[in-house]
Order: sequence, then structure tokens, then C-alpha cells
Amino acid sequence: MADTTTYSATDFFTLRDQASDLPGVHIEPGRHIWIFGAGNFGRSLATAMQAQGVVVEGFVETSPRVTSALGLPVLNWNQLASEHPQAQLALGIFSRDTPFDQLLSLAAGAGFAPPLMPWMLYEQFSQALGWRFWLSARSFLLEAMGRVASVAEALADQESRKTLYRMCAFRLGLDMAYSSFLSSETKYINELTLPALQGRDITYVDCGAYDGDSYEELIGHPQISCKQAFLLEPDPQNFARLVSRVALKQSNAVCLPIAAAETYSILTFNAGQGEACSISHEGGGTSIAAVALDQLLPGMPVDLIKLDVEGVEAQVLRGAEQIIRRSRPVLIVSLYHNPQDLWELPELLFDLCPNYRFYVRQHCPNTFDSVLYAVPNP
Repeated sequence: MADTTTYSATDFFTLRDQASDLPGVHIEPGRHIWIFGAGNFGRSLATAMQAQGVVVEGFVETSPRVTSALGLPVLNWNQLASEHPQAQLALGIFSRDTPFDQLLSLAAGAGFAPPLMPWMLYEQFSQALGWRFWLSARSFLLEAMGRVASVAEALADQESRKTLYRMCAFRLGLDMAYSSFLSSETKYINELTLPALQGRDITYVDCGAYDGDSYEELIGHPQISCKQAFLLEPDPQNFARLVSRVALKQSNAVCLPIAAAETYSILTFNAGQGEACSISHEGGGTSIAAVALDQLLPGMPVDLIKLDVEGVEAQVLRGAEQIIRRSRPVLIVSLYHNPQDLWELPELLFDLCPNYRFYVRQHCPNTFDSVLYAVPNP
């Protein structure tokens, strides 16, 4: 059946109305629940449920690596179907690793009704679960749908509007198939960004450089000439890997063990989490220096900036306002670390980047690694 949706503002408001009609979920004390997934999110969800008097019977996994977690049994699907065929499931998996539609198929294949999904549960358990990337209560996204619709109208192509619409529909529980969707474009350096970068020597700034994987892909691109790079990575373990990787390339990259921010400050940082290292809002952690790009590179021409900074993208953009207005670089901005990123980051860039084109693309399952591309017009 042909897709007749135009992804106009009217379609976003219709989506809002459809989602508003969905029943809410509240798990009463004493209700018995099995949690699908015994990893970090599943265990946090179990603890949050137990604190409200919900009876968490145990966990189920396709291939259990342990027999118990939090003092509760971890069963496989055959065991659960045999011993508890009417079990009510809650999905305790929240990551980019496996699309949610595939996880739901596993539960259905074992004979169980669809699990309660993370966005159904977050409103009740959000205080205990804390920050979980884009996860929010449905009501939070519904209240912002007017702003999301306005963002969609300012995007440069129909594919971007469709991607934003389906991201919202998925997070509202109305488009589970989108959990498996990936945009056709290569991540970061693709047909959206390449025309503005090729044919000249460029200066690249990578905020959240991780272990240098994005930099390696950039300098390996046959149509990119990167004369200079500044790679910021505050996590000590990631930084060590970054330095080792860059050294092998014998390139002109400068590796900096600092974070990007709105202004210079000393912050606490949750280190040692791989790609998911982030600023700590609860104290503790590792002390790191953070600096605005305008302070770090005053007067430096910059051609490409990538931001993947675990939820502080807006602050980093504000700290790079002078570079952005002066150099008009291509901007690659992660769009999935906070639920409000879907509208607040585009709105900010619309203000900072006049005469730009804006695109949204999806590069990992479950709306992780969604990216906002801002490309200057010639």
C-alpha cells in the first residue's frame, strides 16, 4: 500500500491525537511482572518496580548468561512458557543493539502477549530510572508536538520530515516497524555533507571523539582532505585509545583530554562507560576540564564540527556560536541523547545557522544515533 502521508504539520497533529487516545499504564502494587532482559536497564527497572511494591518474579532472556540477577531467577523462553505461561512481561532492554520489533517477535514466538514498553513505564518509574537518552513519558513528547511540527516544516527534504515523523510515532508506540529502520546514507560523511567538504583542505573538530573511529573514517574517505583536526575526548580510557589510534595514522590531529561546553569550567564526569560516558549531575565521578570551542579555537577557521556529547549538545553549540557564525562549518549533531533534542536542537541551529539546509537521518535501531545535519548553502 502506497504511503500517502505528506508529513505536514497536520500529520504531526493527527499523530498527536492518535497517541493521546492510547490507554495509559500504571502498575499497581502487588502486581506480578517478569522483565524481559537482565542487563543494566532491566535491573534498574526491577529495582524501581520493587520500590513501588510491584512483585518482580524474575527475568527472561533468550540465552541467559546467569541463572539469577538481584536474587531473582533468570529463565529462558522455554522455561518461562512452561512454568509461567500467563506471565505479564515488561521490556527491560533499552539500547541500540537489537530493534524492538525483533524483541517483540521473540516474546510473541514464545507465546506471550506484547511486553509493556519502556515509554509506557517511564512516567511511573522515571524518578528512579533517571536519564535514559531519548526516553520520556508519552505526555512530554505530545505536549511538544507543535514545536516538532514547526521543525519538520523547516527541514530541507521529504526524507527528513518522514524520518522525524516516524521517530515520533515510534517513541509514542505507534510505529514499531521503525525500530529496524536505517537511513540509506552512510553515517556522517555522505551525500548530504560531502559536497560542502570536498575539493579543499578542511579543519575538523570532533567533540566526543571516543576512540577516533569517526576521525579514521573521515581521513580514509577518498574525497576528503583533512589538513588539521582537533579531537576532544574527556574519558581517560577512551582518550588512551584515541591517542593510540591517531598515532598509527601519523596525521596532523591534536588529541585533547577535555570536554566541550558552553564556557570554561571544571565538571564531574561518569568515566569508563565506553561510548556512553557523560557529565555527572549527581556529584562524584572524575573531574575534567571543559571549554567552549570559541575559547579553545579563537579565530580558527573550522569546516566541520561533529557533536556526540551525551546530552550537552545545546551547550556546546552555544559555546561555538562565534565559530559557527564566522566559519559557517558543516555541523553533524547527535539528536537522541535527550527527548527534547528533537525540537530544541533544530530550533537552536535555525537561529545560529541562517542560510543553511537541515536534514535528519537515522543510523542505528530504536532511534539511537539519529543525527541532525546542518549544511551551509553555497
